[in-house]
Amino acid sequence: MTLPLSHVVVIGGGIMGMLTALNLADRGCKVTILEKGRVWSEASGVNAGSLGVQNKLLPLVPYTLAAFEIWRRLGERLHCDIDFHQTGGYKIATTVEEVERLRKGAEGQSRAGLDLRWLEPADLRREAPWLSDTILAGTYCAQDGFASPLRVGPAVRAALAAAGAVIHEHCLIRSIEAGKGIRVETSAGVIGADQLVIAAGAWTGQVAAMLGVTLPVALDVNMVSVTEPGPFTIGKMVSHARGILTLKQVSNGSCLIGGGWQGVGTLEDSRKELEFDQIIHNLSLALRIVPGLGALHVVRSWAGYEGVSPDSLPYAGRLPGHGHVYVAACSRGGFTVGPSITSLLAELIVEGRTGMPLDPFNPGRFANE
Repeated sequence: MTLPLSHVVVIGGGIMGMLTALNLADRGCKVTILEKGRVWSEASGVNAGSLGVQNKLLPLVPYTLAAFEIWRRLGERLHCDIDFHQTGGYKIATTVEEVERLRKGAEGQSRAGLDLRWLEPADLRREAPWLSDTILAGTYCAQDGFASPLRVGPAVRAALAAAGAVIHEHCLIRSIEAGKGIRVETSAGVIGADQLVIAAGAWTGQVAAMLGVTLPVALDVNMVSVTEPGPFTIGKMVSHARGILTLKQVSNGSCLIGGGWQGVGTLEDSRKELEFDQIIHNLSLALRIVPGLGALHVVRSWAGYEGVSPDSLPYAGRLPGHGHVYVAACSRGGFTVGPSITSLLAELIVEGRTGMPLDPFNPGRFANE
């Protein structure tokens, strides 16, 4: 049974918050987004744009595949070219230990429904001669690809405006009361609502604490580098058996190099500083995997926050002890899986049920730890 339409306040203006808001607005809800800085300025706007399924934890594989179905249609919904390309991708191994890790991971992902091909060195040399001949094995998945965070964010914001959503930027949350209704005291005034969604990324734990709930959130300060444009030679996304590399060549010919190498910073001091030794390790690994990168200059590197739960799976569902408060935050690879998680959360808020279970991502799963 469809519940009465309501006013929903969403705290957080990244992919989880903004796509939840857009899904709710599309279902007829009145939506207000509260963002402490600028929308799309944290993890959602500074990531490398990778849309990979091979580098996802097993419980996320079905949700990532569901997200790809939304990604394929998202540009049309947003009336914008979001530079979405499902190029396919290689996940590679360069040591015997990595080969075994790759094989074990591929077997589990195949059981989870992912269509993979195992590739020996001769296969890789034939299909992708731009890869290093030091690679001992790889897997190929046709679903892997990328989209442009720099295009997606403004397009989602424009769609929200067209749908009548209200966005308050540079809006600090001072207190939250949640009972039969929601009352949020902010630097922009007091806002009342029927439902509340916490989608504050790395700050999600701090917001949940205002309601007396502990949500453990670790902070990663991920770094990404981009090269000057070059000839189009890297035809597929590349990831690594140990999860320490993502590499792709985007539409303008530039190569984006990431992989979760850590910078320096804390939420308390708002620092996001580059750690140059770690950048060198990241770039050196990329060069070992794709030797042709040596002909290109790196033109910029940057760091951004990512909030991560203890098991690296998202918090998605009702906040423990609060029937009208929901959470969507803190997954590794949140840019990839965000469209499906937010669609399911909007479905839960409006209809009281979901087409795919959100139980694995219950925000209360660490309550007794």
